[in-house]
Amino acid sequence: MLSKRSLRQRFTLELAIFMTAMLLLTSLILSLYLTTKLMDNIKDDMDNHITYVWSIFYDQKDYDNHIDAVLFKELSNNQITISSELDLKKNPLNFIFYDEDNQSYASLSKYYEPKNLYYTIVRNISHEKELISNIYNIMFGLIIIGILVIIGYSNYLSKKLMSPLEILTKKFSTMHQNLLHKIKTAELPTEFISLAESINLLITKVSTSINYRQELYIGTAHELKTPLAVMRLKNQITLMKYKKHDIIKETLDQNIESIDTLNAMIHNLLEYGRAEGAQFEQPKRINLIKLMITKCEEYELLAHSQDRNFIYHFDIPHFRINVQPLLFMQIFQNFIQNALKFTPKDGLVSLSTRMDLNNFIIEIKDEGEGIDESKDLFAPFQRSLESTGAGLGLFLAQNAAESMGVHIALKNRQDESGAIASIAFPLNRFLLKD
Repeated sequence: MLSKRSLRQRFTLELAIFMTAMLLLTSLILSLYLTTKLMDNIKDDMDNHITYVWSIFYDQKDYDNHIDAVLFKELSNNQITISSELDLKKNPLNFIFYDEDNQSYASLSKYYEPKNLYYTIVRNISHEKELISNIYNIMFGLIIIGILVIIGYSNYLSKKLMSPLEILTKKFSTMHQNLLHKIKTAELPTEFISLAESINLLITKVSTSINYRQELYIGTAHELKTPLAVMRLKNQITLMKYKKHDIIKETLDQNIESIDTLNAMIHNLLEYGRAEGAQFEQPKRINLIKLMITKCEEYELLAHSQDRNFIYHFDIPHFRINVQPLLFMQIFQNFIQNALKFTPKDGLVSLSTRMDLNNFIIEIKDEGEGIDESKDLFAPFQRSLESTGAGLGLFLAQNAAESMGVHIALKNRQDESGAIASIAFPLNRFLLKD
């Protein structure tokens, strides 16, 4: 069923309907013209015959003496009678058409007043009727072929007219691969150049805004780090002057803890600024499995140093794709570090990969307390009660995922306590497209 919102389908349908209507109208006019022309020729020929007989032969006897009526009928399909009386109801003084014994006939009667005689000519027009029928059959066949050609050409033409939009759509769908690169207008038709220029202007504004935000985040974070470092140092020096159980010592410890929390938040702000800059990273064609194996060896050592276990298993040895490594590692590291953080000592963190019909999926499972699925953990500054971070890690991971074009998710495990973090690479984007 055609979609009412599809411009291409509407154009194809409307063009096909219009061209089909024109074909039907032209065929109808042509058929009527040929039929009328043929019948007019028959009438003219019969009228000429009866006029000739009129002027040459006096009566039926005279006509029979000079003309072989049987031969004339065989040669011309005409039969002429001359009589002094005529049934005007059956044969009016005009052209009439009738069928008899599965044959078609045309008849013309005329009255010649000086002789007081009626001249009648009857012609067998079965061959002409068959010719007219063949004309209509041929026209019908041509109409069917014409409609099929019209549908095919309309579809081709609509596809050709929509190709500039498909070019623009393709560029937008792969924007994560050439992020914020302007569209080249030279390959577009004249009618689409103004649209492309408007999009390029928007891209320039977005790029400027992102660069400004990146500089603002990084600049502000750097400016805050210095006074916080001074404050922490002064608190530590002051702390050395007091004994263990002094009340002011507890206050200074709280100040240092607050400063460390602020430093963690500033670190995340710096990471956010760097993440925005990483969106401009050009994709590289890499073996994602090989990259993960290298990193998993490092995380295995880290897990053992924290009295935790870490295992990994890959169903396929190779998965080569165009990807931005920095953005991917931002998601990958965040998920594994969170899994190690929330898994208790001697617990297990496992990493595995699998494929379904549409995605290549990476899953990281932990043995922690699980998550509150009613909360949006990917929102900024959203964190669990056990977390000591600023709550920006998953927010940054979500931004990186959107920039790359992957889907990430967090859910609780069904088999036992803990959570599952997943990264899904749509195959139609990362595998089928170069």
